Amino acid sequence: MPGLAAYRARDEAAALAYLDRHPYENAYVSWLLRTRQIGNRDDVVLWRDERDAIDGFALVGPRIVPCAQSARAIDAIAAHACARVRDPRMIVGNKDAIDAFWARVRARMPPPLTVRGTQPLFVLEPAELRDIPNDPHVAVATKADVDVIAVESARMTAGELGYAIDADAAYRKRTGRIIDAGWYYRSYAGSELAFMCHVGAETERTAQIQGVWTPPHMRGRGHAVRAFATICRSLLQRYPTLSLYVNDFNAPAIALYERVGFARVGTLSTLVFA
Repeated sequence: MPGLAAYRARDEAAALAYLDRHPYENAYVSWLLRTRQIGNRDDVVLWRDERDAIDGFALVGPRIVPCAQSARAIDAIAAHACARVRDPRMIVGNKDAIDAFWARVRARMPPPLTVRGTQPLFVLEPAELRDIPNDPHVAVATKADVDVIAVESARMTAGELGYAIDADAAYRKRTGRIIDAGWYYRSYAGSELAFMCHVGAETERTAQIQGVWTPPHMRGRGHAVRAFATICRSLLQRYPTLSLYVNDFNAPAIALYERVGFARVGTLSTLVFA
């Protein structure tokens, strides 16, 4: 009989194979599963079809990530989420899945503070990277960069979410962990930060890039395209593809990604609650 079941360690290979059917839109949750970073407050459930094969997956907790296409799977995941989660922080995933999921749960969950209903998903294949000159000032960030990167990251996040973010000690600590992992890249123009971004998740198929940012007063000088192309060239020596998603109203960012060689492959949605 088809139905929802709790994820078990023995399900890992089959669950990852299911997520890899859509490797770019599922990159983040696939990385969490592969690296066993599912938190104590998170619940992982699987939808199994009539053949007992996995045909749906969801992370349910402060972050809700429904990875499913069928109406029956979405129905079951939505019912489980309503029974388990009262105050979600974020709901994110493929736009069709999120639209269907939210239609089923909105009456039983608080209204989101921010809705990013259409977020184009882009992928860069190695052969598509444009021939853009290297930026000699690009480097992997170090501990010396933590404070400036944390401040600019908080500014960027505030602009995306629509409310203030404090670059406090906890925020700097989280930033420091990403830097310690060797995932943050930055470029300076003289003594000023001109561009930054970081890897947010990695799988066997892709590295998902996040936090792409040029400080406002440094824009319009060509820093972003040279720095980002240089960073992508470096990352493609380690990963088979690169991917990212962006708000549909962020025309300058989309223009940057397309100029470097990224192509759109899908659409995500994000609902932010806190």
